[in-house]
Amino acid sequence: MADYTAFGDDRAKRRWHLVAGLLAATALASPAHAALAESAPATPEAPAQPAASSNDTGGDIVVTAQRREESVSRVPISIATYSRELMDREGIRRIDDIARLTPALRFTQTSGVTGNNSSNIVLRGVASDVGSSTTAIYIDDTPIQIRNVGYFGGNPYPRVFDLERVEVLRGPQGTLFGAGAEGGAVRFITPQPDADAFHMYSRAEVSTTKNGAMSGEAGLAVGGPVTSTLSIRASGWYRRDGGYIDQVTPQTNTVIAKDINSERTYATKVALTWKPIDGLSLTPAIYYQKIESNARSNYWEGYGNASDSDYKTGVYQPEPTSDGFTLSSFKAQYDFGHISFISNTSYFDRQQNQTLNYLNYFSFLRSGSPFGTYANKQASNADDFLKTRQRNFVQEARLQSYDNRLIDWTAGVYYARTIQYFTNYTASGRIPGMLVNGFKQYAGKYSFVELLSARDRQIAGYASVDIKPVAKLKITLAARYTHNDFTFIDTRDGPTNSGVRTTLTQSQSEGAWTPRFNVSYQLDANNLLYATASKGFRPGGAQPQVNPEFCANDLKTLGLTTSPSGYKSDSLWSYEAGSKNKLFGGKVNLDLNGYYIKWKNIQQSLRLPTCSFSFISNLGSATGKGAEVSVSVQPVPGVTIGGNVGYTRMTYDENIFGGNGLLLRAKDQRIGGPLWSGLVYGQVDRPISENVNGYARVDYSFASKNIQSAISGTFGYDSGLYALNGTNFVSARLGARVKGLDISLFVDNLTDSHDVLARNHDGAGSSLYYDQSFRPRTFGLTGQFRY
Repeated sequence: MADYTAFGDDRAKRRWHLVAGLLAATALASPAHAALAESAPATPEAPAQPAASSNDTGGDIVVTAQRREESVSRVPISIATYSRELMDREGIRRIDDIARLTPALRFTQTSGVTGNNSSNIVLRGVASDVGSSTTAIYIDDTPIQIRNVGYFGGNPYPRVFDLERVEVLRGPQGTLFGAGAEGGAVRFITPQPDADAFHMYSRAEVSTTKNGAMSGEAGLAVGGPVTSTLSIRASGWYRRDGGYIDQVTPQTNTVIAKDINSERTYATKVALTWKPIDGLSLTPAIYYQKIESNARSNYWEGYGNASDSDYKTGVYQPEPTSDGFTLSSFKAQYDFGHISFISNTSYFDRQQNQTLNYLNYFSFLRSGSPFGTYANKQASNADDFLKTRQRNFVQEARLQSYDNRLIDWTAGVYYARTIQYFTNYTASGRIPGMLVNGFKQYAGKYSFVELLSARDRQIAGYASVDIKPVAKLKITLAARYTHNDFTFIDTRDGPTNSGVRTTLTQSQSEGAWTPRFNVSYQLDANNLLYATASKGFRPGGAQPQVNPEFCANDLKTLGLTTSPSGYKSDSLWSYEAGSKNKLFGGKVNLDLNGYYIKWKNIQQSLRLPTCSFSFISNLGSATGKGAEVSVSVQPVPGVTIGGNVGYTRMTYDENIFGGNGLLLRAKDQRIGGPLWSGLVYGQVDRPISENVNGYARVDYSFASKNIQSAISGTFGYDSGLYALNGTNFVSARLGARVKGLDISLFVDNLTDSHDVLARNHDGAGSSLYYDQSFRPRTFGLTGQFRY
């Protein structure tokens, strides 16, 4: 059995984390920091506001959603914006938190043996966990989303420490952000070096979780001028999330190790800006992040007491995961008059590693029970070792001119080369050296080995023109042409591949136009109306074939002997109208919009119910309808009440049949997630004394009942995988600020919600289910200092 003492129920380490967290928080309030704060000019701090374009009553947040700096209330796009202060106030630490608080944004995770903790973002129901991403993920000007080419993947996401803001752009953004932005884009914007003033930001936190281990973090970011022409920004951050799932023996439900699903995150970033001459700035930067998880956050249904957040897993072997990336970038900008030239060169290098244990899966496939017996029950002989390597090179250059009287414009070129490698070494589950299907095991141990490489090359040109024929009216005409080349090589070996090495090579080349049309009318300084029509596009590609041994019966039912090796592109048109309003002197902020989407030739995952694997197929067309509303009200000074809600309904337009007449998808079958999602909050800011300002905030987020991946009567229907119920989550924070120092107490998951977020099993008929839920109720203390 593995030694879990390094991250389990080790009291000494728990005490160390508690002491370290308290010392860090205390250090923030030390005389040295107080003196530093005393020397800073006193500036009143506006209360943090909800994530909506016009909800910052302390002044509009500046965003770059259209590749230029603008007040968010003047941008004719549906945007949810999170400033650094708001992310601190709401305790946002990761993409899960952003998704929970943002209407029409869904963060999907998978569980189970073939659901290996991969994750994707869905905006407005444009959902697909296969092929190219439907949502673009950006760090500053660099796209980092992944194409899912193997059985293990998911997009990378920066953890939230030294971020200037997060922008969630709803609706197709392909004109400015490329083919990956079919449903929208999520942009993580980092602080840039400031040549005019010194800045410091530090944060320390300690917390304890019900039925779990303690957590803590510490981070520091500093920056400012070095010389008259050189400035710097540097940060470092460490966080440990304590586990809350216990490992038990499946036969007796006896605890072997406690809190095994702990996680550690390391992040650091350094950026320099050099301005050798007037108008020219050169900014090299490097950003490193690594996440290490000791075990997956899946628990076994029926073990423990989930209603009391007592989660247990009977996994036989630890299933560790690591996910790290390095982003190197170089930005050059030259401003001459009303025209700016901007070049961004970047290289993104990421590696994921995961170990899965297939003992229950093999038992189910070979005996019909996840606890059945067969030739070998040694857990280490059923491990699956997975690795994904992602390397992106991106070069973009653009010219732009704004603040002109009649016409503003942007024109640019874009080149990206992405290489992904995926390796899969699956142990046989049998005694080493034993024949499997009459063939020798690969390297004496493995039943299946796969080495896969995928190469994407994308070349694009784009232009956007804003025409202002009369005062207050703006007409935007934009278009992007993208040419994409894709090459795929899949090499396999081992007994389940008939004991021979095979190589499959596929390639694809295609181009597409993605236009965008927008009309906006600025009624006055506080009210904007807009309407948009835009096209989204996602390139096609190739895929590995599902395991022929385990999935033979499912394929036969479909009239297939092997799964398809390729799939085509899909595209959509989105039509949206909305308004952004500040009413009653800014005391009421209201944003609202409605949209209509036509999506065709959809790349979807077709799940094979017996073997639990899946492949990509283009499955018909769908129609989406939805609306989003965000409102905040300040009834009296210092009190803010508000919320936002999103309605999303995406359904198939017709019945979709397989070649043998099987119903694959049914007309009006929903895709994309819950119909309703939203957030309600209240915040009070009050002076406690002459120098101390207190605040309190409560957030309640919710989502309605989720979709069912396959409904009764369709192929792939599994009666054990029902539609998951809705979710509810409450958080609260109580704190005080003394100039730059902020100390607060918080509770996340106040009601100790145990709503199920993901659920799966080894195949139709298996009695063992793997679930995921919110982290149990967590109390903590946060200390922050800004200068």
